[in-house]
Amino acid sequence: KFHCGHIFRFLRWNMPAALSKEPSADDAAEEKKRLARKCAGLIVCMSSSLSVCQHIMTVQTEPRLVVNLCNGDVAAASRLLGNTSGIVGLLSILVNQFGGRLSDSVGRKPGFMIGPVMNVLLGWLVFKNSHNRRLVLTCRILRLLFTTFSNTVMVDAALADVCTTPQELEHSKSQIQVATGAAMLITPFVEAKLLEKGLHWVYLGVSGVAAVHTCLSCLCLPETLVPSARSQTKMDLASVNPFGFIRIFTEGSRALWQLTVLTTFQMFLEGKNISDIAQNWVRDHLKWSVTGIRNFVIIYGALCTLSCGSLAPRLRSRLDAKDFTTLTNSLNAGAFLVRGLKASTVLWLVAMVPMLPGVNGTCAIPLKAQATRLAIEQGFGKGEYSAWANNMRAIVGSIAPMMYGQVYAGLAKKGMNPGLSFAFAGVLGAIVPQIMLMAMKDSDLGVVPKVAVVPAR
Repeated sequence: KFHCGHIFRFLRWNMPAALSKEPSADDAAEEKKRLARKCAGLIVCMSSSLSVCQHIMTVQTEPRLVVNLCNGDVAAASRLLGNTSGIVGLLSILVNQFGGRLSDSVGRKPGFMIGPVMNVLLGWLVFKNSHNRRLVLTCRILRLLFTTFSNTVMVDAALADVCTTPQELEHSKSQIQVATGAAMLITPFVEAKLLEKGLHWVYLGVSGVAAVHTCLSCLCLPETLVPSARSQTKMDLASVNPFGFIRIFTEGSRALWQLTVLTTFQMFLEGKNISDIAQNWVRDHLKWSVTGIRNFVIIYGALCTLSCGSLAPRLRSRLDAKDFTTLTNSLNAGAFLVRGLKASTVLWLVAMVPMLPGVNGTCAIPLKAQATRLAIEQGFGKGEYSAWANNMRAIVGSIAPMMYGQVYAGLAKKGMNPGLSFAFAGVLGAIVPQIMLMAMKDSDLGVVPKVAVVPAR
């Protein structure tokens, strides 16, 4: 018998796939690709989180160890920590350019591997030779150098590989910030526990985490750059020029180099650039104990995770790139200008709150996504531009800790308040970028001009 079911089946078989409730083969393939990109992004976040663990596990230990190696001379230790951070920044210019350019040809996975593999060895060396100042400082330089490369140049390039739209890239970068916050929650417990056994035991912990990270990278991390998308250009001296980022200014558009410079200046407030003087401040002037510092880092990490995972995305959904950056720059400027005016725990904790929406580079996410989009449109390789942007970031990473360390030590030597170093950082990392932002056109920021609505009479 003929009934209505025959009509429904006829229509379902013959209607276009876009109108059918059943997914077409193309839809299924696209969904499979989307899930693969999502999975790759998740594993990249896990890799980033483990890199952050290795980076911050010595946040209390290393300054204390260097002070001990300097026979209790805090000013000398501050200079050494600042100078070694500066050397890391300068060497990063070479490593980032060569590694980023090479990854465009051979893939991202080797670049992800080099950080944890090196840290397995470096952590073990310091564990066995913690009384050798030269070796400790050399291992510090190499550890920061390769950990930063694997967690910045490679992460940025991999996310550019797997994200197909600026909005997707912006969301992925936000997830990286959440992964960073999660690492900040867990790592202080591990460091504090190992500190009970001795300073050098923390470096054994670094080696252990690096071993786990190495296994994850070997077994689970996918190659995000498919062979067909790899660069066929031969490696030569010009292609690995550490100052190749100058091409951003000579070959890129005005909007591209302005965005790159602006987001680079925002990195003056990056956590790793502030960490050394912050540790000196809370330890020597706020008189916090090891337990107190651990608890602060945990609470701060929890707040950063909540902010990066909830507050900042909500703000970005309601504000355009210009308004979001203006808001976070203003909050960062206010917080850094006041947090070191007085040696007060209450002031330090209160000043922490306004920084949360734009903490540790979150303020730069929308403009970085816009800069990456412009760079790709203008013909620059993803790994290449990632290396250039991180080279400029590395220059800041070499200059900032040295300047902060010198300013901090100079103020302390003259009997002045060394906490004014934070105000100096706020000017460089928030006020200067905001002045640059105000000078840019809305069209360069990817912002649609607001049209004033005239009420009807």
